[in-house]
Amino acid sequence: MRPTAATETFAGRDADVALLQGLLRDAVAGRGRCVLLEGDPGIGKSALLATGLAAARGLGCEVFWGAADELGQPFPLRAVLDCLEVATRPEDPWRTEILALLRQEHSPGMTGTGDPVLGATELLLALVDRTCESRPVLLVLDDMQWADQASLLVWHRLGRSVEQLPLLLVGAYRPVPRRAELDQLRRGLSGRGGTTRVLGPLAPQESLRLVAARAGGQSCGPELTHLAERAAGNPGYLTELVDALAREGGIRVTGGVAELAGRAVGGRAPASLAAAIADRLDFLSEQATATLRSAALLGTEFAVHDLAVVLRRPASELIAVLEEAVGAGVITEAGASLAFRYPLIRQALYEGTPQAVRTALHHEAARALSEAGAPTVQVAEQLLPAADTVDEWVLGWLADVAPTLTHRAPQTAIELLRRAIDHVRSDDPRRDLLASWLATALSGMGRNAEAAQQARQILGRTREPARIAEMAWVLAYTLMRTGRSAEALAELDSALAQRLPAEWAARLRALTALVRAVEGDYAAARQTAELAIEAGRAATDRLAVGVGLHVLSLERNFAGDERRNRELIDEALTVLGDDREHLDLRLLLLTNRVMADQNLDELGAVDGTLRLVRELAEQAGAARFTQVHVMIATYYFRLGRWDDALSELESIPELSEGRYSFLTLHGLLALIAGHRDDRTTASVHLKAVKTEPLAIADDRRNAGYVLLARALAAERDGLHAQACAELLPVLTPGTALEMDVRYLCLPELVRLAVLAGEDATARSAAEVCRAEAEVSATPAKLAAAQRCQGQLDRDAGPLLAAAEHYRVTHRRLELATTLEDASVLLAENGDTAAARSALGEAIEVYAELRADWDVRRADARTRPYGVRRGQRGRRDRPTTGWESLTPTELKVAHLVAQGRSNPDIAGALFLSRRTVQTHVSHILVKLAAHSRSEIAREAAHHAQ
Repeated sequence: MRPTAATETFAGRDADVALLQGLLRDAVAGRGRCVLLEGDPGIGKSALLATGLAAARGLGCEVFWGAADELGQPFPLRAVLDCLEVATRPEDPWRTEILALLRQEHSPGMTGTGDPVLGATELLLALVDRTCESRPVLLVLDDMQWADQASLLVWHRLGRSVEQLPLLLVGAYRPVPRRAELDQLRRGLSGRGGTTRVLGPLAPQESLRLVAARAGGQSCGPELTHLAERAAGNPGYLTELVDALAREGGIRVTGGVAELAGRAVGGRAPASLAAAIADRLDFLSEQATATLRSAALLGTEFAVHDLAVVLRRPASELIAVLEEAVGAGVITEAGASLAFRYPLIRQALYEGTPQAVRTALHHEAARALSEAGAPTVQVAEQLLPAADTVDEWVLGWLADVAPTLTHRAPQTAIELLRRAIDHVRSDDPRRDLLASWLATALSGMGRNAEAAQQARQILGRTREPARIAEMAWVLAYTLMRTGRSAEALAELDSALAQRLPAEWAARLRALTALVRAVEGDYAAARQTAELAIEAGRAATDRLAVGVGLHVLSLERNFAGDERRNRELIDEALTVLGDDREHLDLRLLLLTNRVMADQNLDELGAVDGTLRLVRELAEQAGAARFTQVHVMIATYYFRLGRWDDALSELESIPELSEGRYSFLTLHGLLALIAGHRDDRTTASVHLKAVKTEPLAIADDRRNAGYVLLARALAAERDGLHAQACAELLPVLTPGTALEMDVRYLCLPELVRLAVLAGEDATARSAAEVCRAEAEVSATPAKLAAAQRCQGQLDRDAGPLLAAAEHYRVTHRRLELATTLEDASVLLAENGDTAAARSALGEAIEVYAELRADWDVRRADARTRPYGVRRGQRGRRDRPTTGWESLTPTELKVAHLVAQGRSNPDIAGALFLSRRTVQTHVSHILVKLAAHSRSEIAREAAHHAQ
């Protein structure tokens, strides 16, 4: 798409033109850039962009040029989809995939199908990455003040990665209306070294150059100069002023000097840019004006086909009036569509139509588009400005499309559903149908209080069994999500007391079981889940069976029976299949399976599971995307891949709602920082959870890394008793930590209790660990029990046996801490040689992890016994240069050198595109590089 503003005459702004040309050259050279232009209407933003970036295609760039539209604001991703020509390139499989995701015709599902907007966002970012792989890209979005919030998020995310792509990212917007999202975008851009520019009026001499050129001369006479001063340097006004005078023969050019002539002498001219535009429109025929008023309903840019549909006329009949409008400079070509020359022209036509007439026209346009088979969102776009025009057709249309609209544009669905409910009769059966979709949409948007209120209202009046069950589910699920489990159980009991369809009764029992599991009442949860599974199978309802099996797996995990836990997870995944309506539950089960495999130390299938989890979460944009990153980070932490764990956490652009993600992310970051003796970072993350009471059972279950980080911080300060106290919740009845963290905590609690002289606590922790290992003798539990018992008995033998397990299973931190403890016990018993050997291996692992605190602690603990680790010790990894790259960063760097895009690298390494982006950013910093080509040059000197 090419710029749509009039650019045939341009003057001045030489410095700004040079800036854009320089940024374009940088992008072509491989060094991405980002720039934002702010300026009033008519100030020349679009013309400046067209002039300064005119050489892009000649330099080999792929050019995407779009403009946001006021009518598109309620529709997620509208601006960026248009800009990247997603709908106009059906031959491109990547764009086809994006459209297919956004156009899915199904309901949001009971447990969530993922957010198609978030999914499309990830695919759009990958599309830009892949396009940059083959050539430099220029991406321009004008009129950003009208861009929808999701498009601005895409722009923000692109701005974070622009440094590693041959991409010039350009945006332009008006200062009014002021939007917080744009302010945030501008601040973020400035913080990353981007360029912001506020365009002011043209200088007097530049204004006269523009006027003279527009009039066909080389300079301006005194009368025309005086008149031009009224425009106060606004290029749009100057252009319209000259054109208005020229239409009436009010300018003559003599000897290259343009001057007022005839009736124009004395300064008769439009008083403002808006008046000048009105003057231009006055020259149109009545038929052309009427046609353009209808076109204004469709936005600043419109397709001739859509205009023909709205007018209910063949497109061939519109040719003459559209040619007239093009000739008059009112509209211009914009790729395969047409666009108003200035947004203000469209605004003048639109606002010049009386409100009542506008409303009726929008309603008629919506109906015409619907009858012509237009997409649901395009019809909704016309209904939104139709205010209170809700008739039988609107009610029928909305009842039919509510599932699709709720899934694709939930905010728009909420607005239209509210209007419809206000107008439909209380005895109309469509009232509760529309209201139930409203409750579902509100719940999906995370507007929990409103969703609960709406569901309660429906439950208070409906007598329809299926509707009662559906709204009970929405209400209870919302209450559970907000920590109000007792209320959720009460609502579920009330609904189940009524006669419900068999499949709904099974579902509500399954949800009851899930709520009880969240509350930690696993005995009741198991009993209820078994009933739900039996009922679900009888009713052939996969959701009820899947949720029930999920609850049973949680109960087995709580009981420490990881093998049965994994079997139940696999059974649930088989039951659910690949049904998209159960995507959120499938993702939860898959992440739990990764943890089960890790707890069993059976990692053969983990990489494949992780790949599937990443694909589902990223492509579908599920709400659990953050949780997936956090879960993978914990997996890498246990394997000693701490830098990879940090990259996973850094890849999260913003922490989404979820207690697991919040507690685990901050706990893990604080724990790694603590081990690396980074007190400042550890303190920041511990403060984030400092006031957390962990009063909810689910919070206590997810608090293991927080407890470990708090204990480590206290030990570092020499407060062994406090460190011991931080881990005491592990022994508190009802505190069931995730298994992988629990068996990190118990041996640490024994060690700290011994140091603090709290023998009773040490014995209690060792006994708990031993008893659990006897009930379910997994290798990880047995190793933890050996560690506890060895410390309690002051016997290095069990510790060395446990170390062998950790060595084989690549549990690096546990291996090092076990060897450290063993070295102390060996030294106590006088076996200095064995103590030195164990200490040396421990220090080697700590060095690998860059665990500076642990190195200092190990040395301090063994020094009194005269144990020295000899020549083997810490080999610091440089902080800059090729040698500073982590193993994963080395792999990424070599793939970058092959010209692979971030999505391709992600596929090759089983990572997410976001994680690869983070690795590339780290590589650029460490190598002091400015582009992927510089990474490639450096990699060429270090061929694998």
